[in-house]
Parts: sequence; structure tokens; C-alpha cells
Amino acid sequence: MRYGQKAGWICQRFSAEDLDRLEVWEPDGVVFQIDEYDKPLLGYIRACKASRVGLRAALGIENETPLALPDLAEFGREVARHFAASNYRRLCYLGPGSDETANPGSTHYQGMQEVADEHGIELEAIFPDQRAAWRKLGLKRRRFMTTTWERFWEFGPNLIEHLLGYDEPVGLFASFVEPSMEFIEMLTERAVEVPGQIGMVAQTEDGLTGSVTKVLLSCIVPKYERQGFEAGRLLDRVMAGEKLASNHREYISEHEFIVRESSDQIVSSDPQVSKMIDYIRRNFHRCNFTPNAVAELMGCSLRSVQIRFRQSLERGVADIIRHYRTRHAAELLKTTNLRLQEIVSKCGFSGPHQFERAMKKTHGMNPSAFRRAVKREKMKH
Repeated sequence: MRYGQKAGWICQRFSAEDLDRLEVWEPDGVVFQIDEYDKPLLGYIRACKASRVGLRAALGIENETPLALPDLAEFGREVARHFAASNYRRLCYLGPGSDETANPGSTHYQGMQEVADEHGIELEAIFPDQRAAWRKLGLKRRRFMTTTWERFWEFGPNLIEHLLGYDEPVGLFASFVEPSMEFIEMLTERAVEVPGQIGMVAQTEDGLTGSVTKVLLSCIVPKYERQGFEAGRLLDRVMAGEKLASNHREYISEHEFIVRESSDQIVSSDPQVSKMIDYIRRNFHRCNFTPNAVAELMGCSLRSVQIRFRQSLERGVADIIRHYRTRHAAELLKTTNLRLQEIVSKCGFSGPHQFERAMKKTHGMNPSAFRRAVKREKMKH
């Protein structure tokens, strides 16, 4: 199940018959999630005498019972930092405005705004469940829709035109699973450069979702099992007699961030610099690949290439090459048992010392310490 592996009884949608079974069963404690349309369940939750913990705020229940909520703000912060590190100067959040009520105190947009303010980046929010977003895109929102993505086939193309109208790369974070996959296909069909013109990260249910699109989609995946575990632990405390405030909230930040093709490139509004960055991305693994190779590609001096990079990115060519090598090396350290010398060869480093210097500069520790730290973090969970 989404939130937990063991429970006396798990039900995802409630009918009158299900509620009758609950009343007969008389549970000692309940972990529940309700949506706006779950009023029958809400009536039961409010009437039952069992200890309870919620996984989502809705219909006023957030003021009546402790909640274990995902730390959406932390997810937003990580995505925004990722885009900022890739030189995006404009970000867009696509998600429900109802996050404010469903997950009070921690929303994706709040987290993104913190990072945007820190880096001086423009941030725009598009809330498809609000009429203002439809008007902004020149559309009329239907009064009654069963889901906020029911008309995404119409919403998506207008959103693409809106984002391309900025004439600079835009980093888009979408918290809807279904329209995220639909949108990445729309971008491909319209020959939009991903991530050169529009970079994209989506929040998904699992890490496999982003591996089936034409352009592989970067995903941030909440650990719902951890949320269920923490909700159960919170319920244990309540059942043991601990007095918690009726509006007590705990936020679970554990997640996985999988970077794929849709957001894995440093971007620039300068087409020539973008071309050079793409060349670096495709060749950094070659051990003899240097800034001079980039200058040769452009048929100009290394000095002129360096000036152009500094003007566009405020970074040198060697720094961009090191960025891609170090990021790939970190991923190999996390996901494989390759020996360090093998990683040196696969990432294009000239030798172990260059690899160690790069890791210390980026992560503050040498490769072996980085791998141990990753293993310790995995063991915690």
C-alpha cells in the first residue's frame, strides 16, 4: 500500500458498507487520509472514540487531530536549488493552490520561493485549480471539473507558449503526475528544447514514472512509506496517553530525487553557449577533453570562449566540465560498487588526485567519505 505495509485493515475508498464494517470492528487507533469528497469518512472520524492521526488536511480536520504530512516545502527547495545550480534565472511552479489547505505550513511553492529569493530568481506560480491561471493563459475554466487536469490537453499548449514567451530558459516543477507526463510529450511534439528552453522536474509516485517518456523526466519521489511509519509512531504516542495539541503537525522530508534528461543540463540564454554546454555534456567523460576542445568546436580562441562563458554563466569552461564530471561521479558512488579508479576513468578525470579535489570542492569530502556517508544515510531509512 502507499503508506504502510502492515495494518489491521486498509481501505482506499469508503462506501457505506465499509463504514459499517469499521463501526463493527471498533479499532483502537486509526491512521486516515481524507479528501474533500470523503465526507462520510469524515463523519465517522469525528464520531469515533479511537485515537487518530491524519495524513492530509481537509474539511477542517487539521484543527481537530494530529497530522503527519509530507514536507512539500523541502521538496520545492531541492528542486529550486537544482534549477539554480543549472543557471535557470526563471522558475515556474505548476500545481494545486489547494496545497495551502491540504498541507498547511509546508507547500512546494513556499520552498521554491525561499530559494528563488536567495538567488534572485524570478518565480511564477500556475495553479490550474484557480480561475486566474486559466485567464492568464487566455482560457476559460469550466465551472465543474472532476480533476484539475481534465482539460490539460487544452491547458498545456497555452502554458508552453506562455513559458516560451519569456525568451529565456525556464525551470518548471510540476506536482501533478498525469499532466507532467502529458506535458513532457507536448514539449517533444512541438520541438521545444528540453531542458534548453524548458527544463522540467515532476513529483511522482515512484522513480519509474519518468523513465517511460520520450525525454526522460527528472522526478522527486516522496517516501510515502516513511510518512505512514511516522504516522503510526505518532499514533502510538497518542494511544500511550501523550497529550498532543489538536493541531499538532509533523513533517516528513524523506524523498528521492532522480535527475534525468529533462533537467540535467546547465542552460544559457546565449545559443552559442548552449551549444558549447551540450558539447561538454556529451564529451566530459573523455579523459583528454579540455576547454581547448570546446574552442576548437567553435573555431575561435580559448580566451573568447572563456569571456562568453563568464558573461553568460559567470563560470569558466573548466568549471562546467568539472561540474558534469563530479555530478556523474557522485551518482556512480551512490548507485554502484565500482572501484574509485574505474570511476575516475568513466568520468574523464586525469587521475585520482583530480577526482579527490573535485569531490572536496563540490561535496566537502573525498570520494570514499562521500560513499560512506551515502551508505550511512541509506541505513537510517
